[in-house]
Amino acid sequence: MKLRLALAALLLLALGAGAWLAWQNGLEPVPLADGRALYVPAAPEFPEDTAEVTVLLPAGSGVEALLVAQSDLPLLERGVGGSLAGLLVAELAASRHGRRWRLTVRPGWRLQDSTNLDAARLLAVVTPRVASLGGEGRALDPATVELRFKARPAGLPSDFLDWRVPGSGPFVRRGATLTRFDAFVLGRAGLAAVTVATDAALLQSGPWAEGLSSRRWAWAAFPGAMASADMARARTSPYDEIHLKGGTVWFLSRRLRRLRPDPTDWTRTRLFGVWQGAMDLPSDPLGM
Repeated sequence: MKLRLALAALLLLALGAGAWLAWQNGLEPVPLADGRALYVPAAPEFPEDTAEVTVLLPAGSGVEALLVAQSDLPLLERGVGGSLAGLLVAELAASRHGRRWRLTVRPGWRLQDSTNLDAARLLAVVTPRVASLGGEGRALDPATVELRFKARPAGLPSDFLDWRVPGSGPFVRRGATLTRFDAFVLGRAGLAAVTVATDAALLQSGPWAEGLSSRRWAWAAFPGAMASADMARARTSPYDEIHLKGGTVWFLSRRLRRLRPDPTDWTRTRLFGVWQGAMDLPSDPLGM
């Protein structure tokens, strides 16, 4: 009798442990806002959206990050109030122990190589990241990717904000120039091209002020020390001063009314949706 009771107790304990492990491995949805709402469509009149503009920024890693952010979009974006918003991933679920993640690709997302984003492409992009965290992934179906880890990654799901799919954004990048991707799923951007100039000579006091006076730049970073006469010329130019976190200042052309630099991290500024009346653009397609 005692042996039977002991075996029954062990059986119940095993069943309980199995049920607890199964419960821990079960998936729960991660709440996501709709990241597509962060990309405001442009509404220019023809041919206002043919403008090609140039901006002036100091060379460095920030410029690279800004260019990448326009051409290669992340799986998730940071939404209003710091919440997570789904962009290339429409749905996200995670196990209670955090070692299993399931990502559902947003359907119909057109890439710059004329294909649609699917689970196979997403898996190929994220596999190096997953491997670096000691995990592995697989495609469950054409729209679903599952990731499994030996231990819970401390950075997930926030790390998905930096996991980017090349060629998924509204601009095609070639070096320091961004050219509009007309088949972008959320609509056409309001500018045909944006080129970033980083020549240090252009950031000297005189040339910098001259660039603003001639309305050469769509926006220009403030270079720092300025001659008083040059600063006076800059103050009368048609630019607004935008103060960003960390002391960075942009002189933003009033022609770009819909551009809103990210004040906490300017490298994450979205250029999509920027447009302006043709007679006001630095590059004027109407010749006015």
